[in-house]
Amino acid sequence: MILSAFELRRRVVVTGEGLVTPFGRSSAEIWNRWSRGRSAAAAITKFDARTLPVRIAGEVLDFQPRKEIRNRKLLNMMTGGEDFGFRAAHAAIEGSQLEHMIASQQLDSYRCGLSIACHKEGFRHQNLGDAFLRSVREDGSIDPNRFVADGWSRIPPRIIIEALSNMGLYNISHDFELRGPNYSLLSIGIGGLQSLGEGLHAIEDNEADVMVAGAFDTWVNWMCIGHNVFNGILSQSAEPPEHVYRPFDIGRSGAVPAEGAAMFVLEELEHALVRGAPILGELLGVSSALSLPENDEAAAAESLANCIRASLESADCTPAELDLIQLHGDGTPAGDRIEACGINLALGDAACRIPATTLKSGTGMMGVASGSAEAALAWEALRRGEVLPIINLAEPENGLGLNFVREHQRLARSRRALVIQRGWPGLSAAIVVGSPPV
Repeated sequence: MILSAFELRRRVVVTGEGLVTPFGRSSAEIWNRWSRGRSAAAAITKFDARTLPVRIAGEVLDFQPRKEIRNRKLLNMMTGGEDFGFRAAHAAIEGSQLEHMIASQQLDSYRCGLSIACHKEGFRHQNLGDAFLRSVREDGSIDPNRFVADGWSRIPPRIIIEALSNMGLYNISHDFELRGPNYSLLSIGIGGLQSLGEGLHAIEDNEADVMVAGAFDTWVNWMCIGHNVFNGILSQSAEPPEHVYRPFDIGRSGAVPAEGAAMFVLEELEHALVRGAPILGELLGVSSALSLPENDEAAAAESLANCIRASLESADCTPAELDLIQLHGDGTPAGDRIEACGINLALGDAACRIPATTLKSGTGMMGVASGSAEAALAWEALRRGEVLPIINLAEPENGLGLNFVREHQRLARSRRALVIQRGWPGLSAAIVVGSPPV
C-alpha cells in the first residue's frame, strides 16, 4: 500500500492548553459561561476611558499577576498582555504534564520550542506620557526644549526593553529553558492561528518534538482603543454593553475590545503516546493569505477563500468532512460580508450546511489571542459533540449563506472543524483541527 504525503508526515496533537479570558481560565469554564448567553462586555475599570468614544470592554477581572507569577524580576518587566501570555503558557505546560519532565531535564530542551504571537503597543504608556505632558505648551504642541530639560529625565531606561515585541517569548523560554525553534509573530489580527501553524510546521519538519504555541493581546488600553476606533473596527453604540457586539446580525456596528491569552502545548503524536500525555485534539492543517488592495471586498473574499482551500488541502480534508466552522466575526458590516463570501467561495454547497459559530461576541475582540481562543473552543466542541450559539445574533443579515448557530445543539459528527481568523489590512488565516485520535 502506498501512503499519501499526509499519512507519512509527523502528526501533531495538543497535550495542554492555558487560557486567560474574560469568560474564564479553561475551555470548560469558558464553555459554561458562553452557554449562559450573556456577553462579558462592561464599562472599562482598568483606566480612565472618559476621553474615548468607546468606554466598554471585555476585561479579565480575576487575574492577579503578583499572586500567579512567582518570578518577580520577569513580572516587573512585563507590559500589558505579557503577563496573560506567561500565565497561560504555564497553565498549558502544567496541563500537559511536562513541567516535571522539563524541571528534571528528562526532555531535550533543544527539541522543545516556542511560537508566540502578540500585538504589542510597546512600552507602558505612563512611562512616556508623563514626559510628554511635562513638555506640552498651552496650545497643545510639544516644546522640545522643555522636553529635554524636564521630560527626558522622567523616561525610565527600561522603556527600551519594555518595547521589545519578543519579550513575551523571551520570558516563557527563559523560565522553562526552551532552547528549540523560537518564533515571534507580529501579524496584525491573524497571529493566533499563525503561531499554531509555525508550531505545526516545526514538529512536522522534525525540528522539534514539543512546541508551546499561542497568542496574547490586550485591546484594553487608551492607545489601542483609539487606534481601532479610527480604523472603524470598534462599535461606538450607546446600547447596553452586553448587547453591542453582534457579529453577522443585521444591526451590527463593530467589535468590543477585550484582552486575554490562549496557549497550547503541541506535541508529536508518538512522543505524546509514549509518555502517556493527555490528548485534547489534533492540529491537521494551516494556511494564511494577504489581499491587496486592502479596501477591495471582492479581493479580500477571494483571498480568504484561497486560504481556506489551502488549509483544507494541507489537512487532507474536503468541505464535506467539516463538522463545524469557528468564525472570525469582527462584527463590522464589511468584515462579516467578506468572511461569509470567502467561506461560500471555498466550501461551495457545504457552506450552508456546516454549523457556524463564534466566541467573540461573548468575550470581546481579544486581538491576536482571539484566534487561538477560538481554536481552543473548537477542540472543546469536538470533544463534547456540541456547539453553542453566537451570542447577540438576533437577526442574521440576509444573503450571507451560512448556517449560523442560534441555539445550543448536538453536532451530527464531531471529527473536524475549520477555524478562521482575519486581520488588517486584508490578512486571513485558517486552520483545520481534529478530535483526539482514537
